[in-house]
Amino acid sequence: MKREGSSYGILLMILSVIAFGIMASLVRSMSHVSTYITVFVRFAIGVGVIGILAMMRKIDLKFVRSPLLLLRGITGTASVALFYLAIVKIGMGKASVYSYSYPLFASLLSAIVLKERVHASKWFMMFLALIGIVLVSFQFGGSEKAWSFGWFDFLAMLSAVTNAISILIVKKLHGTDDSYAIFFAQSIVGFWLFLIPANLPELTGPVTSSYVLIFIGLASACAQLLNTEGYRHVSIATGSPFHMLIPIVNVIVGVFVFNEVFSTQEIIGSSLVVMACLGILRLNSRSATQHKQA
Repeated sequence: MKREGSSYGILLMILSVIAFGIMASLVRSMSHVSTYITVFVRFAIGVGVIGILAMMRKIDLKFVRSPLLLLRGITGTASVALFYLAIVKIGMGKASVYSYSYPLFASLLSAIVLKERVHASKWFMMFLALIGIVLVSFQFGGSEKAWSFGWFDFLAMLSAVTNAISILIVKKLHGTDDSYAIFFAQSIVGFWLFLIPANLPELTGPVTSSYVLIFIGLASACAQLLNTEGYRHVSIATGSPFHMLIPIVNVIVGVFVFNEVFSTQEIIGSSLVVMACLGILRLNSRSATQHKQA
């Protein structure tokens, strides 16, 4: 029996946030394991979970626009791999702030590539997000090393860019392919892209605590499926604030569990990024609603 109602959808969104937080925490705890292996197991379990659901006829997998699904798989895989690497190298809090700035880049790409009209309010939110990123990346106050934006910070930002590209592709796919097919496409592409690197000892080194890797994959799959199902019961305007809770949760866990250090300036910058990106998502939702009503 299909459950309906916003309260059920909100519950699913909250569970999704918790699952995403668990996933990031487990990735952070496995910093001694090669990212090649972590990413491979994550996608392998994604393939397995969706495959089992399809065989049990819980979901119906149909692939319509295969070239776009392939491109979505490549960009989505890149985003996940870069995010996992950034978590290990610069911490889950800072990596999440950078990676979850994707609404900024999605809006910029929509304006530049798709020639979408951007209202002044969205430009203002994008400007605030950029200021926040600068505050996180640039340390004021006379420090000898003021510019703290390193190579792995760049990769975390690149994760946001590739995620933004994926989102633009998903927008084009939603008219023909359902969310489960899109998620499976990403998982199967990631599986094949990382199959060989994950099995080369010279790249990965020894593997320990392999059961934790399985939990990472399960947490990721649960988070994605809960998020997908949640959006079936609540609007984007209602669901997007929960999605932007993820970097906040990750920052808190990073500070109190993994002893990651955030200066006052970085906290202010991170808050600006999260709030501005939340504003962008809500403006996007409002525009989509007005477009449907027109």
